[in-house]
Amino acid sequence: MSRSWSEIYKNEWACKRLDDVLPLAIAELPRKTLVEKFYGGADSTLRRDLLCLVPMEVRPRGFDFIPQDQGFKRSSIEVLFEFRKLVKKYQYDTAVRLIHQTMEQIYELQDCTTSR
Repeated sequence: MSRSWSEIYKNEWACKRLDDVLPLAIAELPRKTLVEKFYGGADSTLRRDLLCLVPMEVRPRGFDFIPQDQGFKRSSIEVLFEFRKLVKKYQYDTAVRLIHQTMEQIYELQDCTTSR
């Protein structure tokens, strides 16, 4: 029985960080690989996520993607990963409101663990 991407995000990945699903050695992914790994091949869903994030006057911490880029740096992948989890949990309107807070919390945790 195959699982939907919605189920994977809601159940399997809900409490995971990007580091749990993407090896640390991967610093960047081409668009096609990102769509396959995190969007189940649905480029239209990635485009919709980008339409929410790219035009933001103040972008979420770590999101440095520009539309002319051919690939996605790890920090942008992390924002997209967290955004997709928020969308699956709350829908788009709430996800847009919460993504900044979510990324700040992640970076605070990273700062705490690296400063030890």
